[in-house]
Amino acid sequence: MNIKAYIFVFSFISIAINAFSQQFIEVKSIRQSTRDYSEFGANYFEDGIVYCSNKRDDIIISRQGSENQSFYNVYFIPPSKISKKQNTEFLDASINKLYNDGPLTSNGSVLVFARNYEKNKGAKDKTNTVGLFVSNKINNTWSEPIPFPYNDEKYSLSYPSINKEGNTLYFSSDMAGGFGEYDIYVSFFKDEKWSAPQNIGKSINTSSKEISPFIFQDNRLYFSSNNDSLNKFDVFYSDFIDNNWQTPFRLADPINSKDNDFAFICDSTTENGYFTSDRKGSDDIFKFFSTLPAFETCDSMLEKNYCFHFAEGKTVDLDTIPVIYEWDFGDSTKEKTFEADHCFPGPGSYNVSLNMIDTITGDIYKMIASYLLSVDDPIGPYIVCAENAKVNSAIEFDASQTNMSENKIDQYVWLFSDDKKFVGQKIIRSFEKPGVYRINLGVTFDKDESGTYQKKCVFKDIVVE
Repeated sequence: MNIKAYIFVFSFISIAINAFSQQFIEVKSIRQSTRDYSEFGANYFEDGIVYCSNKRDDIIISRQGSENQSFYNVYFIPPSKISKKQNTEFLDASINKLYNDGPLTSNGSVLVFARNYEKNKGAKDKTNTVGLFVSNKINNTWSEPIPFPYNDEKYSLSYPSINKEGNTLYFSSDMAGGFGEYDIYVSFFKDEKWSAPQNIGKSINTSSKEISPFIFQDNRLYFSSNNDSLNKFDVFYSDFIDNNWQTPFRLADPINSKDNDFAFICDSTTENGYFTSDRKGSDDIFKFFSTLPAFETCDSMLEKNYCFHFAEGKTVDLDTIPVIYEWDFGDSTKEKTFEADHCFPGPGSYNVSLNMIDTITGDIYKMIASYLLSVDDPIGPYIVCAENAKVNSAIEFDASQTNMSENKIDQYVWLFSDDKKFVGQKIIRSFEKPGVYRINLGVTFDKDESGTYQKKCVFKDIVVE
């Protein structure tokens, strides 16, 4: 990662906590990455992605900076070309100007991007700083970009990320008053104007550099920091809980590496997305994706129920007969009553009968009813675990009682609400924080006619104290 080449360099903090296991995540560089140039800062835009590159393009006049490197421009990859090695589209000329442009963020109606200020040739201050510029979609056309009202050529604002509603903007800046070299700030669009930027606080910002924020569903922020001993950038995330950003978690391999990893974005599943890394030498954009099957829906788990209420409609007047009613449940247990509640020891077939018993002889006077009762386990994945647990205590999660009838199970997949994932019939894990956690257990089983594994998923909750 050539910080100088970007001109809008940044800084960051760090917390040495390993977030969640990503052994089921695979990464590959996208086909538009090049060996001789740099590509970085992918973001979702109009069903495709945009990214920045300093590659030479015959369509435009390539200009060079102080290090004889071409300036960065913003390119668009349409959905049909994301997985193909085809030429990408040079984004609108109102965005790509003479100097560095990008990264860019958009919610579909508001577009915000970073750009170097255009210095006059005679300017004494040759410092290249970066500001943000805003465009709105009007009648399906992007308006001429206007400067973000808090731009200042004394410092840089870059790596914008806007939320889905278009009213909350995060970015990185080295403006005065921060905790470190570069901090992450937020601005809100209220009463038809953007509010003064607020530092999001020392839970995330440190004495190092925090850059490339990505706001996810308004309550999670992904970002990068270079606070380790090698001064390399890693990707972290923090959740917004009780009006506060929580202690950040560091993403595990293969998202993070020994090299610079930054500009992380993901889709709604958090299992697919893009990030930038210089692990191959120059900055390249990598896509990541889960190797686990996706379970689009999970149903509430059906608990095993071996308990029944028994009552027979036929009655006999016992006033003149020395008899009593007795239920025989066919599992070596009996109960002397006309109506009974009984729990069987497990699944199976039970011969249940209601008899009239002679109170003098103890023999059956008359059989009122008799039938074969089939007690079955529910069909589907089944989770066995403690209902309550302690923080940092090992807990076993067991799927061995899963009943898929005659279908052959291929794989057990455990998906927890704290983003941890495991495979196997039985797993053991602990929780670092108290709270209510949702456990999703998915199974894949016999392939259908198209050769695709069938899937079924259930969930239950566990309380960690």
